[in-house]
Amino acid sequence: MAAASDRDSFGDLPDELLWRVLSFLPADDALQTCVLDTRWRDLWRHATSLLFVFDGPTFPRYSRFEQLVKPVIHLRGNSLLVRCEIDTYPDDEPEDTFTNTRLLIDYALACKAEELVVRAADVKYDQPVFDVPLSLISQHLKTIHLERVNLDCSDLKFSGCPVLQDLTIQFCNIHARKMSSKSLKRLFIIDCCSLPDIVRLRICAPSLISLQLEVFEGLTPFLENMPLLETAHVNLDGGCHDHCRSNRGVCDNFVCGCHTYPVKEGVLLNGLSNAAKLDLIALPKMFLYRWDLKWCPVFGKLKTLLINKCFTAIDLVCILQHSPVLEMLTLRFDNTENIVGATGAQETIEQPLTCACLKFVHIECEKVDEGVREILNMLGRFGILPN
Repeated sequence: MAAASDRDSFGDLPDELLWRVLSFLPADDALQTCVLDTRWRDLWRHATSLLFVFDGPTFPRYSRFEQLVKPVIHLRGNSLLVRCEIDTYPDDEPEDTFTNTRLLIDYALACKAEELVVRAADVKYDQPVFDVPLSLISQHLKTIHLERVNLDCSDLKFSGCPVLQDLTIQFCNIHARKMSSKSLKRLFIIDCCSLPDIVRLRICAPSLISLQLEVFEGLTPFLENMPLLETAHVNLDGGCHDHCRSNRGVCDNFVCGCHTYPVKEGVLLNGLSNAAKLDLIALPKMFLYRWDLKWCPVFGKLKTLLINKCFTAIDLVCILQHSPVLEMLTLRFDNTENIVGATGAQETIEQPLTCACLKFVHIECEKVDEGVREILNMLGRFGILPN
């Protein structure tokens, strides 16, 4: 009907809806709508999302990125942005630099973007990885998502972003000794990030309420006090360097990970001690949780806890003794050899244990073997009956 009447088929739709449609289009597709008429040109200029994400073979993506950056900046002017997503590509000239990418990031910040996504596009394996400019300064930026980039700075200060709330670091190389933000509420370091292996990354985020740390290469970060923390998920996988090669927790090999543990303070659990919900997962050879428990952190707000087979029965009792309001406990393991196999310190298990608030105990396992029965008996001695 619109074609027959020579009318714009979208002419009756409100601007707000068309802005919404444009927000889902990559930069090149969105820009092409400007040829329709002057209304579309104005709509594109005032769209609040800018997506430099390209499909297709490698070369067209790379070439199109370089062609679009300066024209888009020129034509959009200073219209406000809410979200900017960038797949970065190295410049053709000068070789192996990211001038256009940095120009685009500066433009997004100048347009008061609230969310910035930067990922290094997988162009060629021999291309350099983009180094994120760490002097990000914005009074409006609330969310940063970094993927496949370098964070090459001794101190990752986000003081220039006073309203930053969400930070996701994924597949990145982190070379910093410290990461700090007074406003940050949610932090995710995930998916094979490379962390320092000589000096631990110290994380200072006093306003943090949610933390996810898993599948990384290097030393486990040191967590400073997080008084507002509510939930945390930590998984120490095979890339974590906090393990003992002898599988004993301490050995005579001074290059082993067991000698990187600090002498005068813990690493993780003290920083997590204010959380109401914790998932603590690791391979059995990872001794960090066990080492941290020697500092007797008190989990005064902890209500929900999930642990796996990296904890021994003695570790479990220690946690229960220091979790006065725990309501739900989940034990997850495919075998019970580690959790019941610890020797000595029987007196720890025999110490009084009161779990007045504990309502549910779930044991997730492939089969109820002798180890599971031993755990059930141990819990039963304290009046704890699993479901």
